[in-house]
Amino acid sequence: MFNWIISKLTKNYNSIPLFWVDFNLNKYNKYGEKDSCIIMIHPDLKNDIFIQSRLNDVIDYIREHWDMEKLSK
Repeated sequence: MFNWIISKLTKNYNSIPLFWVDFNLNKYNKYGEKDSCIIMIHPDLKNDIFIQSRLNDVIDYIREHWDMEKLSK
């Protein structure tokens, strides 16, 4: 199962995702911004404070400037 997921995420090992952001609209509507996004960062990059802060800035910018319900359709 794990190999299938890796194969799917890497497009049969031809590309490597550096990060993945998954937005949960139901959590966002019910609880607000906290824990409404799942952020997965490549293991070699996950401890870099600069990358983490910039990703959080981008996510916050999208939440503030875009209609999340419209984006989820």
